[in-house]
Amino acid sequence: MPRPHRRTARSTAVAAVLVLAAGGLLAPSASASAPGAAATTPSSTTAAQPDLPVLRLDDPSIDWRELLVDGDDVERRADGGAYNTFGGFGSVSCNNTSNLLLDYKEEQPEAYWRIMRMLFDPVTGAGLKHIKVELGADSNSSSGAEPATKRSADEPANVLRGAGFHFIADALTINPDIETEALRWGEPSWTGNDPVKRYQWYKETIDAAYDTYGVELDWMSPSQNEVRGATYQASELAWTVRFAQWLERDAAAPDARYDYSHIKIVALDSYREGDAVAARILADPAALEQVDALAFHYDIVGGPNVTRLNKEFGKEVLYSEGVAPMIDPQYRVAADPARGGVGGTVSAADIADRFINAYRWSGAGNDPAHMTTFLFQPAVSAMYEGTQYSPKHLVRASDPWSGYWEGDVGLVAVRHFHQFVGDGWEYVEGATGGDGTKGDGGTNVDTSTRTVLTARTPADADGEAQWSQVHANNTRTDRYFEVKVADLGPADRPLYAWETRGPDAGQEHDENYFQNTDVYEPVRTETVGGVEHDVYRVKVPAYSIVTLSTLAHGVAGATEPYAPGDFAPDAEDTILPLPYRDDFEYAGYPVKQVGGQKMTYLERRGGTPRYTADQDGAFEVVDAGDRRKGHVLQQQIHAGNRGFTWNVWGNGRQDVLQTAAPSTVLGDHRWADYTAAVDFRLDAVDRDAALENFAGLGVRQVYARGGDQATYAVRVHEDGRWQLRKLDQVVASGTVAGFDGGRWHRLAVEARGNIVTATLDGDRFARWTDAGANPVLTGRIALTSGFYNTQYDNLAVTAVPGHAWASEKIDDSDARLTYPDGFTFTQAGYAHFNRTQHVLRAGQSVDVAFTGTGLNLFGATAAATLEVAVDGGAPTTVQVGPAGTRETSYWLRDLRQRSHTVAVRVVGGTFTLDGVDVLSVRGRS
Repeated sequence: MPRPHRRTARSTAVAAVLVLAAGGLLAPSASASAPGAAATTPSSTTAAQPDLPVLRLDDPSIDWRELLVDGDDVERRADGGAYNTFGGFGSVSCNNTSNLLLDYKEEQPEAYWRIMRMLFDPVTGAGLKHIKVELGADSNSSSGAEPATKRSADEPANVLRGAGFHFIADALTINPDIETEALRWGEPSWTGNDPVKRYQWYKETIDAAYDTYGVELDWMSPSQNEVRGATYQASELAWTVRFAQWLERDAAAPDARYDYSHIKIVALDSYREGDAVAARILADPAALEQVDALAFHYDIVGGPNVTRLNKEFGKEVLYSEGVAPMIDPQYRVAADPARGGVGGTVSAADIADRFINAYRWSGAGNDPAHMTTFLFQPAVSAMYEGTQYSPKHLVRASDPWSGYWEGDVGLVAVRHFHQFVGDGWEYVEGATGGDGTKGDGGTNVDTSTRTVLTARTPADADGEAQWSQVHANNTRTDRYFEVKVADLGPADRPLYAWETRGPDAGQEHDENYFQNTDVYEPVRTETVGGVEHDVYRVKVPAYSIVTLSTLAHGVAGATEPYAPGDFAPDAEDTILPLPYRDDFEYAGYPVKQVGGQKMTYLERRGGTPRYTADQDGAFEVVDAGDRRKGHVLQQQIHAGNRGFTWNVWGNGRQDVLQTAAPSTVLGDHRWADYTAAVDFRLDAVDRDAALENFAGLGVRQVYARGGDQATYAVRVHEDGRWQLRKLDQVVASGTVAGFDGGRWHRLAVEARGNIVTATLDGDRFARWTDAGANPVLTGRIALTSGFYNTQYDNLAVTAVPGHAWASEKIDDSDARLTYPDGFTFTQAGYAHFNRTQHVLRAGQSVDVAFTGTGLNLFGATAAATLEVAVDGGAPTTVQVGPAGTRETSYWLRDLRQRSHTVAVRVVGGTFTLDGVDVLSVRGRS
């Protein structure tokens, strides 16, 4: 027997018609006219916007696929509420990925707030809805070391360290409804993994966030991030329950800052294994009582236990860490043009596909994951290029000295959802989900036939029902759907289409982002299962994201189409100029208010020095206790407070002390020939004789690689031993006679071409020529230390007279590089520049057009024989490689400052190109 239903009619305006026939679009007839209509609001159902064509697809050869949208097809609890409502996208700020935002805020505040609005403004930006931050442990937890809020039991919690809580507080000024959360990776060793001490760390940090910023956390994920294995998951769930119980207890304490019982509890933030964790929760009555949400990472598969937890017990399911788009579209378009920069592995279309399939993927059968929230790790890459797992972002912010950023299609992809699906909207089950073969955290490119999310306003909401539908097509095939709609408000309404796809010939790469392309009118009505449906014919182009909505201007009534460059920076991507100096006093910075308190530059940053990015340890500015020295940079982590590592990918033990040498990097990866110099003094307190006590200074750091970080580094030990190292291998060594590590010394390292020179207190003690096939000829500086309170002061980076100190770094997918004989494009890991590589085999070539005095070709390549011709001259045969990641395979110098073309042809072997450094006379001192 057919179920009851109701349809209401509306008047239909005359509209222009575009007819798709014989595979082409025909212009509207002269008699057709576009309708005029007022702008719609979230509760209106007016006709099409002015000048917006009605698109009808009448080609009889199209194979239409049915997509039923039944407004009553919502899975509901007994009280009528939906089990699952739209949660949307958020950000994870962890592993030091946001650290450079502190510098954007100080050096370029207009750029900083523009970035924050792009991420969090619900009308003009992506409108991210959730932020999770790391409770740091001063040890590398993948992309860097997040500072610990407490380094000892008696130290007051300090949430001014690092960028995480700054990030939360500032985002909440843009949208106070953003949900906030905290989670740990590693752990300070003073806790000893003892639950009581660990709770002290968590609880005092929660209170410090309130006392400093007024932030009341909405969520806590007590477990260690991505805890793995049965033993550790069991203990972490027990700890999670205990934490929740203690938090409830303390909510009634006289010193409670707010009602902590309102903080929702997440378990267990596992790496996949969601169904196994759900089974543990189901088997534990206390866990069922305390846990509010199940969270796991990089997976779209649920399971029967996930289903029970969601449906029987009403627990939310979160995709609580996922990737953001990798490889910005301007590079994707050049390297993989068929996919338009929007499609491909870990592209914008892929991310949209992941979010949809995380709710319901066909391969999960009757037990989909039902994930309603997806958190980018990270949303903003405020870290240096080459940091582990970069770039993956909605916004890249690596240049705080200039205020330059890169924001692009990831922001647009999120807007396809957030602009048209509101908080609390209900999933229409039969019209939500996808297929395709399973990949790493999503589905594989070119394998799916349908990926669509449909959501409606809550059934009990005032006014007529509104609904929106988002399609993600990460395949080479255009998709055509007959969308058949019933029980979703008035009949015969238009659907407004918003589309993001790649450029047509001659267009800018972002010209077709988020365009209000068409309006779809019903082509007919059809009775399905005894219910009358409006039928819309819809096209979803290959490698695109398409949103259809009854709301012409989105849930806020203010959605506007994207204009090319909308998320482009106002600043040029200028290099950090030399000379660069830092005495760590910061006397020129004003006092500002934070949480109602006046704070100096150093106070409001928790001692964080300018432009630094810690990879292990903690480099902070402190009072030297000497009026003549003032402030100095000090490495804070020693034998007595080394953090426990994030060890889930090892044996799982949580009490393993960090061993990687503390290091911090600073500067511009385009610096070429320069001298770095710094004063240092070694710690006189020997807390553990087994740990080496040294200070180190390195040059030409280009990617996160452990150890010295920099390619060429000098270490000076407390007994006067010194080492000159390349890629952590000692290439020269000796001893400084009569060395006193307790006194201040000045260490300098000069990089001039492939010659590295080191001096101590003005005396040269090492000079080494890198005659290998793999020098590194540009990069930042790095400071390293043993696990001691090593102090540094008066840092200076200066140009080498007569040599180019600056370069321009050009990606291998840049338009200035052409590949006339073809290439193989490789989407490679984080250490490669922009994750792009071009592989050339015998007979293939690359032409590089540039203006300057020289260049470096860099990238991890095997040995190869090349013919290189400069400005059309006779070719020269050269042997290159093998070279490693971002190492230089071929370099050219001493050209005149003008435009040049260098043609590189492979005649033997295989040559891989990652990018080009161009040197210029303008970068000479």
